[in-house]
Amino acid sequence: MSTLLDDDERQLQQSVRTFMDKRVAPLVAEHERARTFPWELLRELTPFGYVRGWVPVEAGGDGLSAMMQAILMEEAGRTWGSLRTTVNVQGMVARTLAGGTAEQRERFLTPMLDGTRFGWFGLTEPDAGSDAGALKMRARKRGDSYVLNGSKIYITNALGSDFGVVFARVIDEDGSDHGVTAFLVDSAESPYGCYDIPHMPVRSTTSCELTFDDVCVPAANVLGEVGGGLRLAMGAVNIGRLSMSMGAVGLSQACLEASVDFCRKREQFGKPIAGFQLVQQMVAEIATITSTCRLLGYHAARTLDAGEQGRYECSMAKYYCGESVGRAATLALQLHGGAGLMEESPVERYFRDAREATIPEGTTQMQILHLGKHLLGVSALR
Repeated sequence: MSTLLDDDERQLQQSVRTFMDKRVAPLVAEHERARTFPWELLRELTPFGYVRGWVPVEAGGDGLSAMMQAILMEEAGRTWGSLRTTVNVQGMVARTLAGGTAEQRERFLTPMLDGTRFGWFGLTEPDAGSDAGALKMRARKRGDSYVLNGSKIYITNALGSDFGVVFARVIDEDGSDHGVTAFLVDSAESPYGCYDIPHMPVRSTTSCELTFDDVCVPAANVLGEVGGGLRLAMGAVNIGRLSMSMGAVGLSQACLEASVDFCRKREQFGKPIAGFQLVQQMVAEIATITSTCRLLGYHAARTLDAGEQGRYECSMAKYYCGESVGRAATLALQLHGGAGLMEESPVERYFRDAREATIPEGTTQMQILHLGKHLLGVSALR
C-alpha cells in the first residue's frame, strides 16, 4: 500500500515502525502479564506526532493530517493494542482541550503534550453509552463552582491519569436543563472515586468506574460553552473511530506477519505447513482482509483531509475494520493451532484485543445505523 502514500507519509511510516519494533515490542509481553503500562514511553512517542497530532499548531500541537494520524495508529495497533488505545484516548482529550481557554491550555494541554500529564475522557455512563444524549450525571451551579453528582463507567486509563474531561448535564435549582456540558476535573482539587474493572482485552490499560459525590469543580474549568458538551464529545468520537479503524488494520497486519512466519517454520507430515492448500487459503484471507480494511481507513482519512466531516466514511471504516479484524485474528490463531492458545504466543493477545474493536467509539450496530441514516435519510433511533 506504499503507493497510496506520499514521500513524507512513507518516511513517517518507516521511522515509526522502526521505533516500535526496536523500542516498544520488547516491552509488550512483560507489561501485558503484569497489567501495567510504561507511561514514560509517551514522551518518546510525542516527537512522531502521537497525542500532539490532532492539536492545531496554534494551540501548541503538530497539526498533522488525518492521513498521518492514520499511519501512526496503524503502527501502534500493529505493535501493541494497549498502546494504541492509550494514545487514542490521550489524543482525543488533547483535541478537545485545544478549544479551551488560554489558562486551561496552559494548565492541562501544555503538560499533556510534553508527556507530563495524562487525561481520561468521561462520557459513558451505566445507562448511557451509545445514546450520549441520555446522560444522567448532574452538575449544579454553586457560587463560583459546579457540584457534580453521578458516575461514569468503562473509562480508559482513568487510574493512571491525573485529570479528565467529564460530561454532565447542568441543572438549575428550579429544574431547568441547560444541556450536557464538558468539565475539566483535576484529581488534586476535585477528588473523585476511581475503581478499576478487570477486563479481557488490552490488559495494560485500565477500564474504570468513576464516582462523583458532591464533587466541586471550579466554574473556570467549564470547557467550551455550557450546553455545548455533546458537540465537543462527538467531534472527538469521530477521530476516535478513525483511530479504532486503523488500529484494527495494524492488528490485522500483525496477524498476517505472525501467520506467514509461523507457517514457513512449522513442519507437519515432513514439510512446512505453508505448502498445504487450506493453510494458504487462510493466509490469503488474512492478507485480503488487511488490504481492504486499510483502503477503507485511508479513504476516511483522506476525506477528513479534504475538509469534509467524514462521519459516513469513519463509521464505515469502524464498522468494517472492527468486524474484519476479528476474522483475521481467528484465522491467525487457527493457523497456530495449540500454540496460538498459549499466552506466550502473540496471537493469543491479538485474538483478545481484536474482540474490543467492535465496541468502543460506537458499536458495530451503531455504525450500521449511522450508515443507514446517511444512505436512506431515515433515523432508526429517533
